Amino acid sequence: MRDGFTPFETTGQSINRKRFRTGFTLIELVMVIGLLVILILATAFVFRAVLLSWSSQETRAGIGINLDRGLEEITRDLREAEQAASVSDEIRFRQGQSNYYIYYFYSANDSYPLSFSQSAYQLKKEPLSGGINGTFSYGSGQTIVSDLLAPPTSDLSLSGNLITLDISIKRGAERIRSRTQVKPRNL
Repeated sequence: MRDGFTPFETTGQSINRKRFRTGFTLIELVMVIGLLVILILATAFVFRAVLLSWSSQETRAGIGINLDRGLEEITRDLREAEQAASVSDEIRFRQGQSNYYIYYFYSANDSYPLSFSQSAYQLKKEPLSGGINGTFSYGSGQTIVSDLLAPPTSDLSLSGNLITLDISIKRGAERIRSRTQVKPRNL
């Protein structure tokens, strides 16, 4: 018994203080909010990185599909060629007895013959008039592949009886290159 208090009263006051201190202090609350903000920011950063990666892969897949489709069409045509010639990144060829075609690079801002001063080109196919060395209307014809990088990055060439198609496409920050060689069956 000290100062007129009984042990029972001292214990009771201690119990009352514990009941009073069951809430959070301001420091604890600030720390929890800070940790939640850090956790939310980290989650947002990871989510953003995943979205950017997904978008990049979607773009690359689209470019790859376009490039594969174009190269398959060119390969199919050139395998059936009965005569072929190459002059400055053009492929001229004959299918059948009198059907002459040309694959060439095209840019609306570059005149024929090309100086390859532009950053992007289209690969076009067009009929030739007047035989393998004949003429064609620059800019018309069927677009096979677009967004091609200019030579020497992209290349259409003939060496012996082997045609090399080396094509690079760039869209935004994505760049894909595909290289194949075609040996015409009827040369």
